[in-house]
Amino acid sequence: MQKRPCAALDQIPSALEKTGFILEYAVGEEFRKAGWVTIGGRYYADDVDGRARELDLVAYRTRKSKDIEVVTAVLVSCKKDEDTTWCFMTKERPKQDPNYDWDPVHEWTDVQPLQTYLASYPWKSGYIKAIGKVYDPTLAPGQDTFAFQQVSNQKPVPKNDRAIFDSIVSLMKALDHEKALLSDRVKGRKRVYLFSLLSVVDAPLVEVRYSATPPVAKEVERLTHLARYMVRKRDLTALIHFVRSDVLAPFIKTLTELSDESTKHMVSIAAAAFSAIRSDASVQKYFSTMLAPRLKMHIERAIRQGGRPSQAVSLIGLGYANGTLAISLDIFDDEDLAFLNADKNLRAVTAKTLKEVARYDGRFAFDFDIPF
Repeated sequence: MQKRPCAALDQIPSALEKTGFILEYAVGEEFRKAGWVTIGGRYYADDVDGRARELDLVAYRTRKSKDIEVVTAVLVSCKKDEDTTWCFMTKERPKQDPNYDWDPVHEWTDVQPLQTYLASYPWKSGYIKAIGKVYDPTLAPGQDTFAFQQVSNQKPVPKNDRAIFDSIVSLMKALDHEKALLSDRVKGRKRVYLFSLLSVVDAPLVEVRYSATPPVAKEVERLTHLARYMVRKRDLTALIHFVRSDVLAPFIKTLTELSDESTKHMVSIAAAAFSAIRSDASVQKYFSTMLAPRLKMHIERAIRQGGRPSQAVSLIGLGYANGTLAISLDIFDDEDLAFLNADKNLRAVTAKTLKEVARYDGRFAFDFDIPF
């Protein structure tokens, strides 16, 4: 058999430059030089048709504290387009909009009580304020992108929006997929994940502002788009950062600063989650469940040792008022309740348990469960 002739070796590298693979490699190198760890070619199943889709790159940094490890992850789509300019049609962002969260934060954790606290307490506004010096000037959506279109470079006519739309959809579906896998993949590792979505574009980017009359077109280096899409039959809102590939390095520097600020604030939120035993009903319910077996054992032992009539005790819940943590029990006898509150050994072991489980070292008292 004859050997097949191959393409001219000296021309192959320039031919490969026309593909998007070289862009993906270059983007990964920029993240690695900035101290990020990267994973390329990550696959997931499409939630609609089940087909395998590929996420070009995942970049992440990890920072550890005493209690938690904060993982800042960037999901990256890379698009090379030699034929069109990517155009984003914008208008003024509404000052108030009850329909959309303009500053969405995508986090995941199974660390308790942090998980409960994040789900129940309005912490996001404080987080956005804490990272404001990084977030506001670069990452916040300054305008409302109401449409986008690819315009031919040869002749200024609109072509379609396929590449832009595919980048948005692939990132949002990848975000949903990655978060869904974490509960099994990293269960019990005391991690908090924070996600950002990035589309690196090797093409001109243009913002066309329709808040002006006539509309004004301006070439830009980056643009943040508030994207809305249906994933697994539910609404998902996310910020997509479109960044021109030639200015990626300074943008990664911003993401690194964001990672540092986010880590500091998330560590403080983790501490606040324990303090929320004084104020948050969901956190109180969580700690009530965690404390119940140990306190039940100590209380029933105190009742037996005190020579009082034996009875099963249930911890109903926790509440906080007037500087005191109320431990509500299903005991309806004033004498029993007074006995428990006066038992020095029980109070000592209860105080120790509260500190060990809930990091609470303030005043407490056993109380009735009030049914009405």
